[in-house]
Amino acid sequence: MDAHAQGPVNTSDVVETANWAENVTVTISDARDSFRFESDGIPSHGFAEKYLIPSDPTDQPFAHKPAEFFTVVNSDAYFSETPIDTTITTLPTYIDDVTDTSLGRIGVAITGTQIFNDYEDPTRSVVAQDDQVIHDHVPFLDECNGHTLVDGTSYHYHGTPVCITTELDQDGAHSQMIGVLADGFPVYGNNGEGGAIVTNADLDECSGHFGPTPEFPDGIYHYHLTADEAPYMINCYHGEVSDDVVAAGGGQPDLSAVAIQLGVSEEALAEALGTSMPPDFAAAAEALGISEDILRGVLPGGPGGQDG
Repeated sequence: MDAHAQGPVNTSDVVETANWAENVTVTISDARDSFRFESDGIPSHGFAEKYLIPSDPTDQPFAHKPAEFFTVVNSDAYFSETPIDTTITTLPTYIDDVTDTSLGRIGVAITGTQIFNDYEDPTRSVVAQDDQVIHDHVPFLDECNGHTLVDGTSYHYHGTPVCITTELDQDGAHSQMIGVLADGFPVYGNNGEGGAIVTNADLDECSGHFGPTPEFPDGIYHYHLTADEAPYMINCYHGEVSDDVVAAGGGQPDLSAVAIQLGVSEEALAEALGTSMPPDFAAAAEALGISEDILRGVLPGGPGGQDG
């Protein structure tokens, strides 16, 4: 049986009883056709003690940048809560057409935090996990393949969150569900049936396939995070997604994508730009702690702006 032959699977029972962290509230809708995910955005496994924060988040890639390019921050003081409140279908529907995932949140993890795709930039040219850098034992990405934005908000994963998989997965068994993507399909680590390591060659263009999992023994289309080579994460959806998700993943840089590239929250970017048109670029750049040239360079339609 394949995903087309099976048709939609109602995931509400699995979602309702999943191993969500204490900082997560999951509410199944009365019709049991969606669930609301609420969290403070702080991963239940905690952080590394210190992280490297690039001085210019648009000057990518980072891997060969010297130590002087980065600021070392203590996570306890620097990182902050980022409330998440999103609703996801529990009737995921597989379709042939795929939709690119965008920068920013593409799914939620059982640890209470966010799943991002592979990339650090809207042009999808810099793979975060391949752009890892460590100076004096301080990493850009922690051992969970996660970090925050430059402003200390929105902790997220760019690769297999081993802090989850090492706790849940067992030798000789399929990975346990570690989250749900925006299209409603579940996400797993890189253990397949019988514990066999799943590589990109085993998966479709969206890093998914149909088959049984511990939570869905009769089979469901599901995604795997991999460790062999990029893509490590989920770079397109094979499920139906809402219009706003389609717009975000359509390749055109939006405010969310610009915020991610700058390494700040979307709220901080919107507040800095204000409502006047054109915005006061100098004041906005000062408020964000970046140069005016950098800000102008990444805004859609601005001088030097990305065209996707």
